[in-house]
Amino acid sequence: MNRPLYLLHLPVDLRALARFAAQRNRGLITDRRQGRERDAGLDEGRALHHILDETFGPANLRPFRLMPAPGGIKAAVYAYTRCSETELQQTVRETAPPETGKILGVAEMQVRELPGTWPVGRRLAFDVRIRPVVRIRGNLPNPRDRAKPYGAGAEIDAFFVEAQRRFPDERPRTVDGRTEPSAMERELRTREAVYRDWLAARLGPAAQIDPATVTLHRFERTRVARQD
Repeated sequence: MNRPLYLLHLPVDLRALARFAAQRNRGLITDRRQGRERDAGLDEGRALHHILDETFGPANLRPFRLMPAPGGIKAAVYAYTRCSETELQQTVRETAPPETGKILGVAEMQVRELPGTWPVGRRLAFDVRIRPVVRIRGNLPNPRDRAKPYGAGAEIDAFFVEAQRRFPDERPRTVDGRTEPSAMERELRTREAVYRDWLAARLGPAAQIDPATVTLHRFERTRVARQD
């Protein structure tokens, strides 16, 4: 029998999180002068991943989402977990690092048990932040001049991968001051459509997406800090 699933809300101090990440021995801020990751700087998601694992145990809060408040100082984490509030508090007392109290508002943590089953046909609206990437199995051409192709195993934006595989020779064109629709757009394979299908495939048999109600609310490119 599966353990209950809980939804957790946890306050976060973003300035304290940045100080935690800046400690030299943690390597959570990529050196701006080195390699392909230059200028990545602080990756809040990666830093949060580390502090949550160190505080509550490896992978006990998965998945999670950071929700910053206006002003960029305070934030909150929403996370799913199979651990009860009692179990999480016990882990904090026994193994959490001392700096946890300055970063996470553990005393203000709120945990709610979710239903164990959902009726078939139930319609739910939801908001989700995703990084829609796919891991390619073979080389993929790079449209930039004289750039090496992307190698097998690379994780790349799902829209870019589909566009390069289907229309590798097409480049954006401007005619009489107007940008012509790309081949992807002419085929109705917009970024929203590709990302919608990417998400639907990952929800799999658990749920179905109503294509008519899906909206890409915001698209943003960000750098992330990673280590090999």
